[in-house]
Amino acid sequence: MIAGETEYIIHGGEDNYDYFLKNLFKKDPNKQAKPKRTAEEKAARKEQRQQWWSKQNENFQKAGGLQGLGSTIGNITGFFKKDNTPSDYDISMGGGQPTPQPEKKGISKEVMIIGGIAVLVIAAYGFSVMQKNKKVQIPSA
Repeated sequence: MIAGETEYIIHGGEDNYDYFLKNLFKKDPNKQAKPKRTAEEKAARKEQRQQWWSKQNENFQKAGGLQGLGSTIGNITGFFKKDNTPSDYDISMGGGQPTPQPEKKGISKEVMIIGGIAVLVIAAYGFSVMQKNKKVQIPSA
């Protein structure tokens, strides 16, 4: 009796197993379908969308258009420059061309982070499959 209860606690029964990845994108059977839009509703939504985009275009033109956007981006990227010297400021000690910076070799941090996350996800999935397939063998007396 204790062995049977222990096995049930460990396995939880096959009915209680959560198939997370299979049920993640499953449609809810109790969810009601959205009613279809009529032609008038579609036309009204299209008109609202066109008005909204035309208003956004007007605001964009008031803000300076592409030239204003380019200058704003230029101002923002100026904050992230490593070199704070003005563009018209130049010091030359007879050296000519500045020495080129050596390129960094190896794998970038972004690739390492994404690869690490992918490895962890694959390991977690493999571990869950391994735990699902493992069965407890309890000797019967």
